[in-house]
Amino acid sequence: EVLGCTTDFSEIGPRAVLAMMQPPLDSWRSPLASDEAVQVTHVDAALAKVSCAKLGYFEDRWTEQLMRSSRPTPRSPLIHRGYYSRVAAIRTNVTRFLEQCPAGSGVQIVDLGSGFDTLYFWLRSNPRIWRDDLIFYEVDFPEVLSKKVSAITRKQALWPEIDVTSSEEILSEKMNASGTRDLHTKHLRYVSTDMRICPELASAMSEAGLKPNIPTLFLSECVLVYMQALHGNSIIEWAASTISEAPAAMVVYEQCNPDDRFGKVMVDNLMRRGCPLLSIHDFPSMDSQRERFLSRGWDQCAIADMNKVYDKYLDCKDVERIQRLELLDEFEEWHLIQAHYFVCVATKTSGLESGAWVHKVPMMVVEEEQEKAGPPPGDAA
Repeated sequence: EVLGCTTDFSEIGPRAVLAMMQPPLDSWRSPLASDEAVQVTHVDAALAKVSCAKLGYFEDRWTEQLMRSSRPTPRSPLIHRGYYSRVAAIRTNVTRFLEQCPAGSGVQIVDLGSGFDTLYFWLRSNPRIWRDDLIFYEVDFPEVLSKKVSAITRKQALWPEIDVTSSEEILSEKMNASGTRDLHTKHLRYVSTDMRICPELASAMSEAGLKPNIPTLFLSECVLVYMQALHGNSIIEWAASTISEAPAAMVVYEQCNPDDRFGKVMVDNLMRRGCPLLSIHDFPSMDSQRERFLSRGWDQCAIADMNKVYDKYLDCKDVERIQRLELLDEFEEWHLIQAHYFVCVATKTSGLESGAWVHKVPMMVVEEEQEKAGPPPGDAA
């Protein structure tokens, strides 16, 4: 009943499937397909983050302010830890990009399929990470971003963080292609468009101010996998080609491994819920994902499943902290689920020798650097 299907989960661990068959984070689908379904998945993901934040898994006091109803239903420790690993992985890679990017050169972040994500506000609240030369773009369907604009307009407490003092300053002067006005402030800009139509995406981003000669980080959480492969490929190629005169990186988080027992159930359940993983069989493995980026304009691509990310690449002290928040005894299910999600970080220098810093951005590079350096003094055999 929870998943809307009658599949027998007994052989792969019912608790795992019931707990973690998460809907897509935000709104990748056209609102014409099902407004109600998009809204339900959108709200469900946001409320899960609110639930995590209330328990102290990570800082997010903004999602709750943007939601009309912020009464999260109880989630299992499995869901909380899954969302923690996802949020922590994205934030870690974003932080590394901002730290590596030369100061004063300007920097752009493009959040593709952003929905109600609050990464911008998290960055703005952290003086150690925030840069005053940053412009943050959020891209999604007009129906999604219009709701977010309305929520921000109602919450005057958020206005200082977007550099406005009145509601009139929030919206752009020009109408977008859908006949509405997007949020457009000094550091935060919304871009309403259907990303699957690449000419529209390129035009809308250019109109919003995206520059080809400023270092840029693209983010995509559970977005490309819900599109047909040709649409996702076009976005990957566009991201690589549109930043033609500066280093760039693209961080992607989504599902993989659809052909084993658990993967088949995952694919089947999301399809039954109206959220088919349209391109997962085109790029089912991490190797195929790496090749996908390397063949579409990116120089390097570091990738790891979420088991490895959680065990090796997240801040070990913070992982120890969150593991004390709730008791988790479903370790078999936990590792099974994490093996079906991955993070990849593709990078390119755009032919600039001075842009080699971008290849140090992926969180996976830390392990490579440690291996090259060898054991610390005193640890050698």
